[in-house]
Amino acid sequence: MTFFKLRGLSIFSQTLLMLVGCLIVTQVVAVALIVALPQPRPDFIRMTELADTLANRPSSERSRHFGRGNAEALSVTLRKGAPRQGDLMRNNGLTADLARLIGTNPAQVRLYFSPDQGSFPFGRREEGEVVPMRRGEAMFFKDVIAAVDAGTGWRVVQSPPRPFLNAWQKRAILLFGASLLVVLAFAWLFARRLAEPIRRFAEAADQLGRDASGPPAPEEGPAELRTSARALNAMQMRIGDYLRERTAMIGAIAHDLRTPLARIAFRIENAPDAVREPVQRDIEQMREMISATMDFVKGSARPAERRSLQLDALLTRMVTQAREMGQPVSLETRAPGRMTGDNVALERMFQNLIDNALAYGNRADLVLTQGPSEIVITVHDDGPGLPPDMLEAVFDPFTRVDASRNRDSGGVGLGLTIARSIAQDHGGGLSLVNGREGGLVATVSLLGGWREQSS
Repeated sequence: MTFFKLRGLSIFSQTLLMLVGCLIVTQVVAVALIVALPQPRPDFIRMTELADTLANRPSSERSRHFGRGNAEALSVTLRKGAPRQGDLMRNNGLTADLARLIGTNPAQVRLYFSPDQGSFPFGRREEGEVVPMRRGEAMFFKDVIAAVDAGTGWRVVQSPPRPFLNAWQKRAILLFGASLLVVLAFAWLFARRLAEPIRRFAEAADQLGRDASGPPAPEEGPAELRTSARALNAMQMRIGDYLRERTAMIGAIAHDLRTPLARIAFRIENAPDAVREPVQRDIEQMREMISATMDFVKGSARPAERRSLQLDALLTRMVTQAREMGQPVSLETRAPGRMTGDNVALERMFQNLIDNALAYGNRADLVLTQGPSEIVITVHDDGPGLPPDMLEAVFDPFTRVDASRNRDSGGVGLGLTIARSIAQDHGGGLSLVNGREGGLVATVSLLGGWREQSS
Protein backbone atom coordinates (compact mmCIF):
# COMPACT_ATOMS: atom_id res chain seq x y z
CA MET A 1 0.00 0.00 0.00
CA THR A 2 2.85 2.39 0.79
CA PHE A 3 4.36 1.82 -2.67
CA PHE A 4 1.16 2.87 -4.44
CA LYS A 5 0.87 5.91 -2.19
CA LEU A 6 4.38 6.94 -3.19
CA ARG A 7 3.48 6.54 -6.86
CA GLY A 8 0.76 9.12 -6.42
CA LEU A 9 3.10 11.78 -5.06
CA SER A 10 4.26 14.68 -7.18
CA ILE A 11 7.51 14.50 -9.15
CA PHE A 12 8.98 17.09 -6.78
CA SER A 13 8.08 15.01 -3.72
CA GLN A 14 9.40 11.78 -5.19
CA THR A 15 12.65 13.42 -6.28
CA LEU A 16 13.07 15.03 -2.86
CA LEU A 17 12.48 11.68 -1.15
CA MET A 18 15.07 10.01 -3.39
CA LEU A 19 17.68 12.68 -2.64
CA VAL A 20 16.99 12.50 1.08
CA GLY A 21 17.16 8.70 0.93
CA CYS A 22 20.49 8.77 -0.90
CA LEU A 23 21.84 11.30 1.62
CA ILE A 24 20.76 9.09 4.52
CA VAL A 25 22.40 6.03 2.94
CA THR A 26 25.70 7.84 2.43
CA GLN A 27 25.66 9.20 5.97
CA VAL A 28 24.93 5.76 7.40
CA VAL A 29 27.84 4.33 5.43
CA ALA A 30 30.14 7.12 6.65
CA VAL A 31 29.16 6.55 10.28
CA ALA A 32 29.56 2.80 9.84
CA LEU A 33 33.05 3.34 8.47
CA ILE A 34 34.03 5.45 11.44
CA VAL A 35 32.58 2.98 13.96
CA ALA A 36 33.42 -0.34 12.35
CA LEU A 37 36.90 0.23 10.91
CA PRO A 38 39.83 0.37 13.34
CA GLN A 39 41.47 3.74 13.81
CA PRO A 40 44.42 4.06 11.42
CA ARG A 41 47.81 4.02 13.18
CA PRO A 42 50.16 6.70 11.86
CA ASP A 43 53.39 5.40 10.36
CA PHE A 44 56.42 6.24 12.47
CA ILE A 45 60.01 5.10 13.02
CA ARG A 46 61.52 4.69 16.49
CA MET A 47 65.02 5.75 17.38
CA THR A 48 65.85 2.18 18.41
CA GLU A 49 64.67 0.91 15.04
CA LEU A 50 67.06 3.29 13.29
CA ALA A 51 69.89 2.15 15.54
CA ASP A 52 69.16 -1.58 15.10
CA THR A 53 68.97 -1.22 11.31
CA LEU A 54 72.22 0.79 11.07
CA ALA A 55 74.01 -1.64 13.38
CA ASN A 56 72.70 -4.61 11.39
CA ARG A 57 71.31 -6.36 14.43
CA PRO A 58 67.90 -7.80 15.33
CA SER A 59 65.32 -5.66 17.06
CA SER A 60 66.25 -4.80 20.59
CA GLU A 61 64.22 -5.81 23.60
CA ARG A 62 63.13 -2.19 24.01
CA SER A 63 61.76 -2.06 20.44
CA ARG A 64 59.92 -5.34 20.85
CA HIS A 65 58.49 -4.16 24.16
CA PHE A 66 56.99 -0.98 22.77
CA GLY A 67 56.03 -2.45 19.39
CA ARG A 68 57.41 -1.74 15.93
CA GLY A 69 56.56 1.30 13.89
CA ASN A 70 57.49 1.40 10.22
CA ALA A 71 60.84 -0.38 10.57
CA GLU A 72 59.88 -3.23 8.23
CA ALA A 73 60.10 -0.72 5.36
CA LEU A 74 63.65 0.38 6.29
CA SER A 75 66.64 -0.68 4.23
CA VAL A 76 70.35 0.16 4.33
CA THR A 77 72.28 1.65 1.44
CA LEU A 78 76.06 2.11 1.26
CA ARG A 79 77.43 5.47 0.16
CA LYS A 80 80.97 6.82 -0.14
CA GLY A 81 80.14 10.10 1.52
CA ALA A 82 77.84 11.27 4.28
CA PRO A 83 74.23 12.12 3.29
CA ARG A 84 73.30 15.76 2.73
CA GLN A 85 71.12 17.58 5.21
CA GLY A 86 69.06 19.48 2.62
CA ASP A 87 65.90 21.01 4.08
CA LEU A 88 65.87 18.66 7.06
CA MET A 89 66.68 19.56 10.66
CA ARG A 90 69.60 18.41 12.81
CA ASN A 91 69.60 18.09 16.60
CA ASN A 92 72.80 17.33 18.52
CA GLY A 93 70.98 15.72 21.42
CA LEU A 94 69.08 13.29 19.23
CA THR A 95 72.23 12.58 17.22
CA ALA A 96 74.06 11.72 20.47
CA ASP A 97 71.18 9.43 21.51
CA LEU A 98 71.38 7.58 18.19
CA ALA A 99 75.18 7.21 18.50
CA ARG A 100 74.78 5.82 22.00
CA LEU A 101 72.22 3.25 20.84
CA ILE A 102 74.50 2.19 17.98
CA GLY A 103 77.58 2.17 20.26
CA THR A 104 79.79 4.59 18.35
CA ASN A 105 81.12 8.16 18.44
CA PRO A 106 78.52 10.91 17.69
CA ALA A 107 81.00 12.39 15.17
CA GLN A 108 80.49 9.26 13.06
CA VAL A 109 76.69 9.58 13.07
CA ARG A 110 74.36 11.78 11.03
CA LEU A 111 70.68 12.30 11.86
CA TYR A 112 68.45 14.62 9.80
CA PHE A 113 64.69 14.81 10.20
CA SER A 114 61.57 16.94 9.64
CA PRO A 115 60.29 18.47 12.87
CA ASP A 116 56.84 17.26 13.86
CA GLN A 117 54.66 20.17 15.00
CA GLY A 118 51.45 18.17 14.91
CA SER A 119 49.63 16.55 17.79
CA PHE A 120 51.20 13.49 19.38
CA PRO A 121 48.85 10.49 19.30
CA PHE A 122 50.19 9.02 22.58
CA GLY A 123 49.89 11.98 24.87
CA ARG A 124 50.91 15.57 25.47
CA ARG A 125 54.03 17.10 23.95
CA GLU A 126 56.72 18.56 26.19
CA GLU A 127 57.73 22.14 25.53
CA GLY A 128 60.79 22.45 23.27
CA GLU A 129 60.51 18.97 21.76
CA VAL A 130 61.06 18.93 18.00
CA VAL A 131 59.74 15.37 17.55
CA PRO A 132 57.36 13.31 19.69
CA MET A 133 58.97 11.48 22.61
CA ARG A 134 57.66 8.51 24.48
CA ARG A 135 59.47 7.23 27.56
CA GLY A 136 62.56 9.07 26.49
CA GLU A 137 62.65 7.67 22.96
CA ALA A 138 62.20 9.82 19.85
CA MET A 139 59.69 8.77 17.25
CA PHE A 140 59.80 10.18 13.73
CA PHE A 141 56.45 10.52 11.96
CA LYS A 142 57.86 12.45 9.03
CA ASP A 143 60.99 12.29 6.87
CA VAL A 144 64.14 11.05 8.56
CA ILE A 145 67.67 10.17 7.36
CA ALA A 146 70.17 8.38 9.61
CA ALA A 147 73.72 7.33 8.74
CA VAL A 148 76.81 5.89 10.41
CA ASP A 149 80.41 5.80 9.22
CA ALA A 150 81.36 2.14 8.74
CA GLY A 151 85.02 2.87 7.85
CA THR A 152 84.71 1.76 4.23
CA GLY A 153 81.70 4.02 3.60
CA TRP A 154 78.50 5.30 5.13
CA ARG A 155 75.56 3.05 6.00
CA VAL A 156 72.45 5.16 5.32
CA VAL A 157 68.84 4.54 6.38
CA GLN A 158 66.07 6.73 4.98
CA SER A 159 62.33 6.72 5.67
CA PRO A 160 60.43 5.29 2.66
CA PRO A 161 58.25 7.59 0.56
CA ARG A 162 54.69 7.78 1.74
CA PRO A 163 52.06 6.11 -0.49
CA PHE A 164 49.38 8.26 -2.09
CA LEU A 165 46.72 6.18 -0.28
CA ASN A 166 47.34 4.22 2.87
CA ALA A 167 45.60 0.95 3.70
CA TRP A 168 42.85 2.60 5.76
CA GLN A 169 42.06 5.07 2.99
CA LYS A 170 41.86 2.25 0.46
CA ARG A 171 39.40 0.33 2.64
CA ALA A 172 37.31 3.47 3.13
CA ILE A 173 37.23 4.16 -0.62
CA LEU A 174 36.25 0.55 -1.30
CA LEU A 175 33.34 0.72 1.14
CA PHE A 176 32.23 4.09 -0.20
CA GLY A 177 32.30 2.60 -3.71
CA ALA A 178 30.11 -0.28 -2.53
CA SER A 179 27.65 2.18 -1.02
CA LEU A 180 27.67 4.15 -4.28
CA LEU A 181 26.66 1.03 -6.18
CA VAL A 182 23.77 0.51 -3.77
CA VAL A 183 22.65 4.12 -4.20
CA LEU A 184 22.99 3.90 -7.99
CA ALA A 185 20.83 0.78 -8.08
CA PHE A 186 18.22 2.54 -5.95
CA ALA A 187 18.35 5.64 -8.20
CA TRP A 188 18.03 3.49 -11.34
CA LEU A 189 14.91 1.78 -9.98
CA PHE A 190 13.46 5.14 -8.98
CA ALA A 191 14.17 6.72 -12.39
CA ARG A 192 12.68 3.73 -14.19
CA ARG A 193 9.53 3.80 -12.07
CA LEU A 194 9.22 7.55 -12.64
CA ALA A 195 9.91 7.40 -16.38
CA GLU A 196 7.50 4.57 -17.19
CA PRO A 197 4.26 6.59 -16.71
CA ILE A 198 5.87 9.51 -18.57
CA ARG A 199 6.61 7.20 -21.50
CA ARG A 200 3.03 5.90 -21.53
CA PHE A 201 1.72 9.46 -21.35
CA ALA A 202 3.92 10.45 -24.33
CA GLU A 203 2.65 7.46 -26.31
CA ALA A 204 -0.94 8.43 -25.52
CA ALA A 205 -0.29 12.02 -26.62
CA ASP A 206 1.31 10.80 -29.85
CA GLN A 207 -1.64 8.47 -30.46
CA LEU A 208 -4.00 11.40 -29.98
CA GLY A 209 -2.15 13.27 -32.73
CA ARG A 210 -2.63 10.26 -35.01
CA ASP A 211 -6.16 9.25 -34.03
CA ALA A 212 -8.47 11.61 -32.13
CA SER A 213 -10.85 8.73 -31.45
CA GLY A 214 -8.19 6.55 -29.85
CA PRO A 215 -8.18 5.35 -26.24
CA PRO A 216 -7.71 8.00 -23.52
CA ALA A 217 -4.38 8.57 -21.82
CA PRO A 218 -3.91 6.51 -18.62
CA GLU A 219 -4.30 8.65 -15.50
CA GLU A 220 -1.45 7.18 -13.47
CA GLY A 221 1.94 8.07 -12.06
CA PRO A 222 2.89 11.26 -10.18
CA ALA A 223 0.34 13.97 -9.48
CA GLU A 224 1.60 16.20 -12.33
CA LEU A 225 1.21 13.40 -14.86
CA ARG A 226 -2.27 12.51 -13.65
CA THR A 227 -3.29 16.15 -13.98
CA SER A 228 -1.79 16.33 -17.47
CA ALA A 229 -3.52 13.09 -18.49
CA ARG A 230 -6.89 14.42 -17.33
CA ALA A 231 -6.30 17.64 -19.31
CA LEU A 232 -5.25 15.63 -22.39
CA ASN A 233 -8.33 13.41 -22.15
CA ALA A 234 -10.57 16.45 -21.78
CA MET A 235 -8.94 18.00 -24.84
CA GLN A 236 -9.44 14.76 -26.76
CA MET A 237 -13.15 14.82 -25.92
CA ARG A 238 -13.44 18.45 -27.04
CA ILE A 239 -11.62 17.70 -30.28
CA GLY A 240 -13.88 14.72 -30.90
CA ASP A 241 -17.00 16.83 -30.28
CA TYR A 242 -15.66 19.55 -32.56
CA LEU A 243 -14.94 17.12 -35.38
CA ARG A 244 -18.34 15.48 -35.04
CA GLU A 245 -20.05 18.88 -35.16
CA ARG A 246 -18.08 19.97 -38.23
CA THR A 247 -18.70 16.66 -39.97
CA ALA A 248 -22.41 16.85 -39.24
CA MET A 249 -22.52 20.42 -40.51
CA ILE A 250 -20.76 19.49 -43.76
CA GLY A 251 -23.13 16.57 -44.23
CA ALA A 252 -26.16 18.76 -43.66
CA ILE A 253 -24.92 21.37 -46.16
CA ALA A 254 -24.19 18.71 -48.78
CA HIS A 255 -27.61 17.17 -48.24
CA ASP A 256 -29.46 20.48 -48.49
CA LEU A 257 -27.69 21.36 -51.75
CA ARG A 258 -29.50 18.57 -53.56
CA THR A 259 -32.84 20.40 -53.50
CA PRO A 260 -31.71 23.62 -55.25
CA LEU A 261 -29.75 21.56 -57.75
CA ALA A 262 -32.89 19.59 -58.59
CA ARG A 263 -34.80 22.86 -59.13
CA ILE A 264 -32.03 24.23 -61.38
CA ALA A 265 -32.06 21.02 -63.45
CA PHE A 266 -35.84 21.21 -63.81
CA ARG A 267 -35.84 24.88 -64.87
CA ILE A 268 -33.23 24.47 -67.61
CA GLU A 269 -35.03 21.62 -69.34
CA ASN A 270 -36.60 24.03 -71.83
CA ALA A 271 -33.48 26.15 -72.26
CA PRO A 272 -31.58 26.16 -75.54
CA ASP A 273 -29.07 23.36 -76.02
CA ALA A 274 -26.16 25.79 -75.96
CA VAL A 275 -27.14 26.77 -72.42
CA ARG A 276 -28.70 23.57 -71.10
CA GLU A 277 -25.87 21.14 -71.87
CA PRO A 278 -23.04 23.06 -70.11
CA VAL A 279 -25.25 23.73 -67.11
CA GLN A 280 -26.34 20.10 -67.02
CA ARG A 281 -22.69 18.99 -66.95
CA ASP A 282 -22.01 21.36 -64.06
CA ILE A 283 -25.03 20.02 -62.22
CA GLU A 284 -23.87 16.43 -62.66
CA GLN A 285 -20.41 17.34 -61.42
CA MET A 286 -21.88 19.06 -58.36
CA ARG A 287 -24.03 15.99 -57.68
CA GLU A 288 -20.95 13.78 -57.81
CA MET A 289 -19.18 16.09 -55.42
CA ILE A 290 -22.14 16.08 -53.06
CA SER A 291 -22.37 12.26 -53.20
CA ALA A 292 -18.66 11.91 -52.51
CA THR A 293 -18.90 14.39 -49.65
CA MET A 294 -21.84 12.51 -48.16
CA ASP A 295 -19.94 9.24 -48.42
CA PHE A 296 -16.95 10.87 -46.74
CA VAL A 297 -19.11 12.26 -43.94
CA LYS A 298 -20.84 8.92 -43.41
CA GLY A 299 -17.51 7.16 -43.24
CA SER A 300 -16.15 9.70 -40.73
CA ALA A 301 -19.27 9.63 -38.60
CA ARG A 302 -19.46 5.83 -38.50
CA PRO A 303 -18.13 4.58 -35.14
CA ALA A 304 -14.91 2.63 -35.59
CA GLU A 305 -15.01 -1.09 -34.84
CA ARG A 306 -11.44 -2.00 -33.88
CA ARG A 307 -10.57 -5.65 -33.72
CA SER A 308 -7.61 -7.93 -34.33
CA LEU A 309 -7.18 -8.82 -38.00
CA GLN A 310 -4.65 -10.00 -40.57
CA LEU A 311 -4.17 -7.79 -43.59
CA ASP A 312 -2.97 -10.64 -45.79
CA ALA A 313 -6.42 -12.27 -45.55
CA LEU A 314 -8.21 -8.97 -46.22
CA LEU A 315 -6.02 -8.11 -49.24
CA THR A 316 -6.21 -11.66 -50.61
CA ARG A 317 -10.00 -11.48 -50.58
CA MET A 318 -9.98 -8.06 -52.32
CA VAL A 319 -7.50 -9.18 -54.98
CA THR A 320 -9.52 -12.35 -55.64
CA GLN A 321 -12.69 -10.30 -56.15
CA ALA A 322 -10.86 -7.94 -58.51
CA ARG A 323 -9.52 -10.82 -60.59
CA GLU A 324 -12.99 -12.35 -60.84
CA MET A 325 -14.02 -9.08 -62.46
CA GLY A 326 -11.11 -9.30 -64.90
CA GLN A 327 -8.99 -6.61 -63.29
CA PRO A 328 -5.16 -7.04 -63.39
CA VAL A 329 -4.42 -6.92 -59.64
CA SER A 330 -1.61 -8.90 -57.95
CA LEU A 331 -0.55 -9.38 -54.33
CA GLU A 332 2.78 -10.39 -52.77
CA THR A 333 2.59 -11.12 -49.05
CA ARG A 334 5.81 -11.31 -47.02
CA ALA A 335 4.10 -11.34 -43.60
CA PRO A 336 0.63 -11.92 -42.16
CA GLY A 337 0.19 -8.25 -41.28
CA ARG A 338 -1.39 -8.78 -37.87
CA MET A 339 -2.82 -5.59 -36.35
CA THR A 340 -5.81 -4.05 -34.60
CA GLY A 341 -8.02 -1.91 -36.82
CA ASP A 342 -11.33 -1.16 -38.51
CA ASN A 343 -11.89 -3.80 -41.17
CA VAL A 344 -14.45 -1.74 -43.13
CA ALA A 345 -12.32 1.43 -43.18
CA LEU A 346 -9.18 -0.44 -44.21
CA GLU A 347 -11.00 -2.19 -47.05
CA ARG A 348 -12.30 1.19 -48.24
CA MET A 349 -8.78 2.65 -48.17
CA PHE A 350 -7.21 -0.17 -50.17
CA GLN A 351 -10.09 -0.18 -52.63
CA ASN A 352 -9.53 3.53 -53.29
CA LEU A 353 -5.82 2.91 -53.94
CA ILE A 354 -6.54 -0.07 -56.23
CA ASP A 355 -9.17 1.91 -58.15
CA ASN A 356 -6.72 4.81 -58.61
CA ALA A 357 -4.00 2.46 -59.85
CA LEU A 358 -6.36 0.85 -62.37
CA ALA A 359 -7.83 4.19 -63.44
CA TYR A 360 -4.47 5.83 -64.16
CA GLY A 361 -2.59 2.70 -65.26
CA ASN A 362 -3.12 -0.82 -66.54
CA ARG A 363 -2.43 -2.81 -63.37
CA ALA A 364 -2.20 -2.66 -59.57
CA ASP A 365 0.61 -4.60 -57.81
CA LEU A 366 0.37 -4.85 -54.01
CA VAL A 367 3.22 -5.86 -51.65
CA LEU A 368 2.71 -6.47 -47.92
CA THR A 369 5.68 -6.38 -45.50
CA GLN A 370 5.85 -6.23 -41.73
CA GLY A 371 8.46 -4.74 -39.38
CA PRO A 372 8.96 -4.53 -35.61
CA SER A 373 6.34 -1.84 -35.05
CA GLU A 374 4.62 -1.12 -38.37
CA ILE A 375 3.08 -2.77 -41.42
CA VAL A 376 3.87 -1.40 -44.88
CA ILE A 377 1.74 -1.96 -47.98
CA THR A 378 2.75 -0.59 -51.38
CA VAL A 379 0.45 -0.25 -54.38
CA HIS A 380 2.31 0.18 -57.67
CA ASP A 381 0.75 1.07 -61.03
CA ASP A 382 2.28 1.50 -64.49
CA GLY A 383 0.70 4.87 -65.29
CA PRO A 384 2.40 8.15 -66.17
CA GLY A 385 3.05 9.11 -62.53
CA LEU A 386 2.72 12.62 -61.09
CA PRO A 387 4.72 15.84 -61.23
CA PRO A 388 6.90 16.17 -58.10
CA ASP A 389 5.03 19.27 -56.91
CA MET A 390 1.72 17.35 -56.99
CA LEU A 391 2.77 14.30 -54.96
CA GLU A 392 1.56 15.94 -51.76
CA ALA A 393 -1.07 18.31 -53.18
CA VAL A 394 -3.28 15.46 -54.39
CA PHE A 395 -4.19 14.68 -50.78
CA ASP A 396 -6.05 17.99 -50.46
CA PRO A 397 -9.84 17.57 -50.76
CA PHE A 398 -11.28 17.99 -54.28
CA THR A 399 -7.82 18.24 -55.86
CA ARG A 400 -7.56 16.63 -59.31
CA VAL A 401 -4.58 16.34 -61.62
CA ASP A 402 -6.30 14.85 -64.64
CA ALA A 403 -4.27 17.00 -67.00
CA SER A 404 -1.12 15.15 -65.97
CA ARG A 405 -2.72 11.70 -65.93
CA ASN A 406 -5.89 10.30 -67.43
CA ARG A 407 -8.67 12.74 -68.32
CA ASP A 408 -11.25 9.93 -68.38
CA SER A 409 -10.59 8.72 -64.86
CA GLY A 410 -13.56 10.44 -63.19
CA GLY A 411 -13.84 11.16 -59.47
CA VAL A 412 -14.00 14.42 -57.56
CA GLY A 413 -10.67 14.32 -55.71
CA LEU A 414 -11.64 12.82 -52.32
CA GLY A 415 -10.32 9.27 -52.70
CA LEU A 416 -6.75 9.96 -51.57
CA THR A 417 -7.98 12.33 -48.86
CA ILE A 418 -10.15 9.58 -47.43
CA ALA A 419 -7.37 6.99 -47.77
CA ARG A 420 -4.81 9.13 -45.90
CA SER A 421 -7.37 9.90 -43.17
CA ILE A 422 -8.00 6.18 -42.65
CA ALA A 423 -4.25 5.44 -42.53
CA GLN A 424 -3.71 8.18 -39.95
CA ASP A 425 -6.61 6.84 -37.87
CA HIS A 426 -4.66 3.56 -37.67
CA GLY A 427 -1.48 5.21 -36.41
CA GLY A 428 0.25 5.40 -39.78
CA GLY A 429 0.25 7.45 -42.96
CA LEU A 430 0.05 7.44 -46.74
CA SER A 431 2.59 8.85 -49.20
CA LEU A 432 3.12 8.86 -52.96
CA VAL A 433 6.36 8.60 -54.94
CA ASN A 434 7.11 8.10 -58.61
CA GLY A 435 8.53 4.66 -59.34
CA ARG A 436 12.07 4.31 -60.64
CA GLU A 437 10.84 2.41 -63.69
CA GLY A 438 7.72 4.53 -64.12
CA GLY A 439 4.30 4.53 -62.59
CA LEU A 440 3.23 5.71 -59.16
CA VAL A 441 3.89 3.95 -55.85
CA ALA A 442 1.47 4.51 -52.96
CA THR A 443 3.00 3.49 -49.60
CA VAL A 444 0.70 2.84 -46.64
CA SER A 445 2.16 2.44 -43.13
CA LEU A 446 -0.04 1.13 -40.33
CA LEU A 447 0.61 0.64 -36.63
CA GLY A 448 1.30 -3.01 -35.87
CA GLY A 449 4.04 -5.59 -36.17
CA TRP A 450 6.08 -8.14 -34.28
CA ARG A 451 5.78 -6.27 -30.99
CA GLU A 452 1.99 -6.28 -31.22
CA GLN A 453 2.03 -9.99 -32.00
CA SER A 454 4.21 -10.73 -28.99
CA SER A 455 1.98 -8.67 -26.70
